[in-house]
Amino acid sequence: MKGFKYIIAIVFVSLSLSMFSQETKQVKNRRKQLAKQEVEKKKAGEKALDEGKKRHLNIQTKKTKKRMKKQAKKSKALNRKRSGKKKSFFKRLFGGKG
Repeated sequence: MKGFKYIIAIVFVSLSLSMFSQETKQVKNRRKQLAKQEVEKKKAGEKALDEGKKRHLNIQTKKTKKRMKKQAKKSKALNRKRSGKKKSFFKRLFGGKG
């Protein structure tokens, strides 16, 4: 009889702990809401960054835009060379610059 009481007590304690350890619907919904807000924040940040880049480019003079474009091509080629990627098929075939 004494052992039976201990077993019942242990069962009640384990059941109560397992019930309290589960998240409620409110907590789950809040986590989903926070995750969604975080994704929206990232998207908004990327959009603002793109708009800023476009605005920066539009402010420049024609000569500056041309120089920026040329420099971007050079840096892209240098990065490709550093990363070990080879030139495109046509550039290798016809021997273009760079």
